[in-house]
Formats: sequence, C-alpha cells, structure tokens
Amino acid sequence: MDESRQLTFGTAGMRAPVGPAQHQMNVLQVTRTTAGLASWLAERSALDQIPHPVPEDETGIGRALYPEDGPLRVVVGYDARYGSHTFAATTAEVFAGAGFEVMLLPTPSPTPVVPWLVKQRHLDAGVQITASHNGAADNGYKVFLANGRQLYAELEQELEAHIQAIEDPVLVPRVTVRPTTDQLRRYIDDLVELVTPNQADLLRVNSERAGLKVVYTALHGVGGRAMSNALQFAGFPETYPVKAQHFPDPTFPTVSFPNPEEPSAIEMLLDYAAAKDADILLALDPDADRCAVGIRTEDGGHRMLSGDETGTLLATRLVPDFDGTGNPPVVATSIVSSHLLSIIAADKGWDYGETLTGFKNLSRAADNFPGELAFAYEEAVGTCPAPSMVPDKDGIATGLFMAAWAAELKAQGINLQHKLDELYRRYGYFASTQVAVRTTNPRELVDAWTTHPPQELIGVPLRAVALPENQGTTLHGQLGAIHIRAIARVSGTEAKAKLYLEVGQAASHDEAQQTLQQLQSEVELWLREL
Repeated sequence: MDESRQLTFGTAGMRAPVGPAQHQMNVLQVTRTTAGLASWLAERSALDQIPHPVPEDETGIGRALYPEDGPLRVVVGYDARYGSHTFAATTAEVFAGAGFEVMLLPTPSPTPVVPWLVKQRHLDAGVQITASHNGAADNGYKVFLANGRQLYAELEQELEAHIQAIEDPVLVPRVTVRPTTDQLRRYIDDLVELVTPNQADLLRVNSERAGLKVVYTALHGVGGRAMSNALQFAGFPETYPVKAQHFPDPTFPTVSFPNPEEPSAIEMLLDYAAAKDADILLALDPDADRCAVGIRTEDGGHRMLSGDETGTLLATRLVPDFDGTGNPPVVATSIVSSHLLSIIAADKGWDYGETLTGFKNLSRAADNFPGELAFAYEEAVGTCPAPSMVPDKDGIATGLFMAAWAAELKAQGINLQHKLDELYRRYGYFASTQVAVRTTNPRELVDAWTTHPPQELIGVPLRAVALPENQGTTLHGQLGAIHIRAIARVSGTEAKAKLYLEVGQAASHDEAQQTLQQLQSEVELWLREL
C-alpha cells in the first residue's frame, strides 16, 4: 500500500474527491478511517482511565446493561453532498461494531450541531461528514473531541497510525444503527436563548426585530432550515431566503463554487437584497459553519463585509471591556487575519491569542491564559461567537448575533456601517484582501515567495518573517504611519495558494483602499512574472 497516497488530516479534517482510489472518499476509506478512530479513542480512554458513567433514565435499562462504566459514546452527522448519507451510515455502523453507543443524526445537518451535541451530551467524540465549501466533487470527514473541539494537529499522527493499521476494511465489523430523533430544534433553542432579552426588554426588542429585513442564502447547503428557524424563533418576521439556493442540492447548480467568499457565489443574494431593500444579508457556506455578512451602504446599496470586518466588529459587540475583576477574557484570531483585533484587545484589556489557521488551533487559543476563550474568528468568514456552546465556528450563531445587533442599531437610526466607521476612527483604517491562485502545485508558488520574495512593494522595503511550521512567509513594511503586510501560504482545504494582503492604521478609508489596491496590483504583477 502506498501510504503517501492515503487520506490525511488537513486544516479542517480530511477532504478529497469522491472516488474509488485509496486517496479518495469512498466507503472503504471511511470504514478504515472510522475503525482507526474507534481504536484510537478506545486506547486513549483506557490510558487516561476516563470514567463513562451510564446516563440515568427512567427505565433503568442502561444501568441493567452496564452495571459499571458504559460504552464510549459518539455522534455522527452529515451534510447533503453526494455520498454523505452513505458515509455517515458507514461511520455509525463501524463505531457500533466496535462497541460504541452511536447517535446518528437522521437528516443532513449543519456542522455546528455535532460539537454542540458532543458538549451537551458529554460524548466522547463526534464525526461530521462534510467537505464544507469545497466543490461538488469533494466530500470529507471531520473529527471533534470530547471537549467539542476539532482534532488537534499533534494528535493527527497518532490517529493516522491507527488508521493505517487497519489492513482490510472489508473485515471490519459493522452493526446497523437506527438514526436518533432530529436534534436541530434543540440546537436552535439554545442559540435563540443567547439573543433572547430579559422579560423587561422583550417588547422593545421584538418591536426592533419586527422592522428588520433579513435576506439570506444557504448556497444549496444544509443551513437553510436552521437559519430560517433561528430567525423566526428569535422574533424576526421579515426574513427572505434566496429560494433558488435555499434547499440542499449536491450539484450546487447556481454557483460555480459554493464559497460565500467568492463574489460570484453571492450575486443572487445581492440582487435579492436590492429587490427587498434588505437591512442585512447572510450567506452560509454549504455546511453552515461559516457566515458571510452583508450590510447596507450609505448610498442605499449593499456590500459584503470581509471576514476581518465581521470578526472585529462582532468581538466588540460580544466581549465586554475588562473591568479588572477575575481573569481577562481571551479573544483570538489566526496569523493571516487582521492585526486590528490585537489593537482592540490591548485597548479593552482582553488577553489576545494568535494561532495557525484553522479552528483546531483557534479553539485552544486560551489554553495558555488564565481566562477562558470568549471569542475567536479567522478571516475566511469563520467566527466562533459562543465558545461555551460551540467551541468551533458557527455560521447560524454568527448570523443570529449580527441580525440582533442590526435590529437594535436600526431602531437608533444607524447601522453596522456606522459601527464599523466608529471602530476605524478609533483604531485607524484597515483594509484587506486575498489573492487566491488555484494550481496543482501550490507549494511551489509559496516556496518561490519564501526563497525569492519581493524586496519591496509600492516602494516600501520589506522584511520577511517565516510563519511557524513551514506555513509560509510574511512580508512587513511601513509606509509612514501605514503598516503593510503580505502573507503567502498553501491552503489547507483546497488545491490553491493564498496571498493575504493588509493595510493597517491608515488615516482614512480612501487612503487604506488606495494603498491596498496598489499593493494588490504589484503582488499580481509578481505572480505573473513567476
């Protein structure tokens, strides 16, 4: 067996095209992966001597079956892609064959439901079958640990060794699993509780929300029902889905690529927002763990916020200034996200963490601080607004929090653009963009950036700083008071190289945007000359 062609874990689990080969997503590979995962979880449980008390129930059946410790318990969910249901059923059956108690979700569900269930039910692990925002040909396998966080990078090799030890997946025992009841309503109820005001404020807040027009899209993924229910139960009556993209469709017929970061993917959303005169726009990715937010502009039009804009704005909404009591709250972002959050954190007394990309790293950002993680985001429109409930990015929660804030602001005669302007006036104007290069060999491009980087851009001499773990290289420069940054790294989820460009602490919006446009032009010229 050629181990170099095995499926391996990347930034967010395993992802690969659906196909018959051993490096592709198919029943045999899902069987092997799950058998290895079951073996690894059982070994960790035995070594750590983790007790597994049997949940109490009225019938007493559980205690009769397991007079001492109960079995390891897992949840398995899946999105609406080709193969997802079959892969989820396979995963559940292999876990059951290994003696695990398995909760198999009955319908395609948003990814955040899995870590929420792991935490809420005190499970030992969770698996979501999803390729997130990848193209229609792909599927994937994402693992959540007992604390609801994604599989840590340093544990991946251990797990992969157990997976490779499964010699013949055909011989792996499997036991049929009956799906559980639908858990989505319980998840939505917990989310809505986060934005439900005190009884004394209920009438005012319901009145505010009644006047907000929300337009949203699920991009043919599994988030349509969840977003619709969350908005409805939270008191937003004027909500308008993009109907052509509302229901799951694994072919993603209206978009060339189902990623809310792609301008072409949100064209229908912007058109519908104009037709409905919307106050806020929400674009979920296909597994609903990410949410791009759009706002009304001063001229009455609409535009999408960048992930950095949404993340820094929402942090100021959700995390209170530290008053010196107890431990400071911890906020975190990734090394390729804007530096603005670090400046805000210093001003508000928060502890600030910066990690490698991916929420498998961001969810652990508070581990070296005395306080707990209060908020995390990454520039790829991934936001974790409620870590105590879902210690991972959650698109439904993000959309709900932003809609609640937008309703409050509209009642005051302002909007999210006003709050963003306030932020920039206080901390300096920031602007960022991403140049993505799809290529069969993204490492070659990033290596060229690392070994022969531009010595200067827009006339600014640059200094190079290597990112941790061979992730790429950052170039820094100073143009007067303006800080310039350019980063190149290989995507952990797709076959492309990414160049992240940022201009920070400019004196005005126009200055920031013009400088960013010049920076992007010169970086694109460097790429053409490769």
